[in-house]
Order: sequence, then C-alpha cells, then structure tokens
Amino acid sequence: MDHKVRFEWELPESLLGLIAQDEAKVAEEVKRAAVLDWVRMKKISWRKGAELLDMTYRVFLALMAEHKIPTLEYREGWLEKELAAFEKGQEEHGP
Repeated sequence: MDHKVRFEWELPESLLGLIAQDEAKVAEEVKRAAVLDWVRMKKISWRKGAELLDMTYRVFLALMAEHKIPTLEYREGWLEKELAAFEKGQEEHGP
C-alpha cells in the first residue's frame, strides 16, 4: 500500500526563483533531488528511482548522468586485476 507524504518547507523568496518559478515545480525538484540522493546512497535501486519519478529506466539513467551519479562501480583493486590479466594474456599470445 502506498503512503502519501507531505511536508512544508519555508524557502527564502530568492531561493525559490533559483530552483523553479512556481511551487509545483519546486516540489518536483525536491522530489527528484530526494530520489537521486537515495539512489546515490544506495537506499533504493535505479529501477525504483525511475518508478518513483514516473520515468522510463533509460530516461532515469540519463538523469543520473546529468547529476553525475555513476552507473558503473568498480571495487578497489579491480583495475590492477584487469591489467594483470591483460598482461598475462599478452605474454601467452605474444604481441
């Protein structure tokens, strides 16, 4: 079952103009920012983020890129392992 969440936030008039021109657009911007932050912090999946913002998965991935949220993650040491495997392959098969 879905729950509707409402909250009030007093913004300085000067900030309102920077984010969006009207209150409805500000609410959408805040919702988008919250969802993107939850994705960034790995609280929700990319697909759930797309669903919450009523977007296709591809459009959501583009939005993530726009906000510099990486869609590829490499574990520490991954590059070194790949380079070692590449070099080993080069030695076995020649140049």
